Amino acid sequence: MKYAVAALLCAFAWAPTVAATTGDQAEGVNIGAYHVDAVSAGSGPYTVIFESGFASDLSVWRRVAPEIAKSAKVFVYSRAGIGKSDARPEARTPQRSAAEFEQVIEAAHLAPPFILVGHSYGGYLIRLFAQRHPEQVAGMVFVDASMERFDTELKKIDAAKVAQDQKYLDTLTPAPLKAESKLVDEAFAAASLLPAPKLPDVPAVVLTSTMVREQPEFFMHTVPAVAVWRSLHEQLFTQFSSGSHVVTANSGHNIHLEEPALVAGAIQQVIASATEKEQRRVRKLAQEKLLGTLDRAGALLQSKRDGEAGQLVASALKESGYGENEINGLGYTMLGKRKQPQVAALVMKFNADTFPTSANAHDSYGELLLELKQPLQAKAQFQQAIALGAAGGKSPQAMEGYRGNLAKAEKALAQ
Repeated sequence: MKYAVAALLCAFAWAPTVAATTGDQAEGVNIGAYHVDAVSAGSGPYTVIFESGFASDLSVWRRVAPEIAKSAKVFVYSRAGIGKSDARPEARTPQRSAAEFEQVIEAAHLAPPFILVGHSYGGYLIRLFAQRHPEQVAGMVFVDASMERFDTELKKIDAAKVAQDQKYLDTLTPAPLKAESKLVDEAFAAASLLPAPKLPDVPAVVLTSTMVREQPEFFMHTVPAVAVWRSLHEQLFTQFSSGSHVVTANSGHNIHLEEPALVAGAIQQVIASATEKEQRRVRKLAQEKLLGTLDRAGALLQSKRDGEAGQLVASALKESGYGENEINGLGYTMLGKRKQPQVAALVMKFNADTFPTSANAHDSYGELLLELKQPLQAKAQFQQAIALGAAGGKSPQAMEGYRGNLAKAEKALAQ
């Protein structure tokens, strides 16, 4: 946590706001009698919520949020008592700030799925939210996030120097921040003894500053301490199966101000990965629905209701929007894995009827007919495949396969 305080001390005069940069107005939200300074901009399927570092207001995202707002909905705000947000009487513990984060989301009528972006202390707060509401989180970006075990690990290296850092920082911390800083340090010390918050396995990017200062003012900025910082971030990233851990030595703790393109790129990467993940989920659900329909067609066939089964298969395949190759693969799935050759034949027949100039569709349908002991009908399909293949310039290997299948059909007819 002290890493964040040290970086903050030179950052109070950041004047341009996100609203001024994007052209949007700082609308804000009200939670009871308290006003929260907030800005929203852009639109898209995801809402990107920015959580600032310790005592930082929403303006720190001015070099990142406008770029993201070009393709997504963004929401930035200042926590209670920061910037233009009203102070609140409750003690400023991480749990309190996390609870108020949830209140802000509700008051602003933000709808998931969320992409959470947290810098420094904000990285810890988005972890608390994701732990409590995993179903609402589609992706996460950690911008040099504070780790609760940092001080604990540094004390193992040199406790005296950690204490020296603490004492020096206390003299530099502005009076309005001292109480909250102490509460956060106490919370981090307690949290370091517990298992890390369990996070949803969503696309994530962890950004880590490894800038080495020639004459570090604090022990936390020395090479051994930076190595600990990097190691803790590596451990954080192990919780995710998709994403990347990006290490930069070109900027300090405030990566979003010194290398904004790096942060914007990380957010865009997470949005793209979340989109692909959602598309895979939707496709999987659609496939499961289609397979269920084909299973029902199999039940109709067993009941000798062949006409209804054919109509059901044709209707389902038309609705699926599948192309020739996908339908072909589905047919073989019904034949092999699901062991329903009669349904597979209906699928292949639909494919051959829908794509009458496809040599492969006719050849595959012929193979299913052979499986069903219908060599005469299979022969007709193979002959069609050969004629179409020759006209379409199919490869010698493909033509050889078609002729081989025709020979199988003729052999079956001769027996």
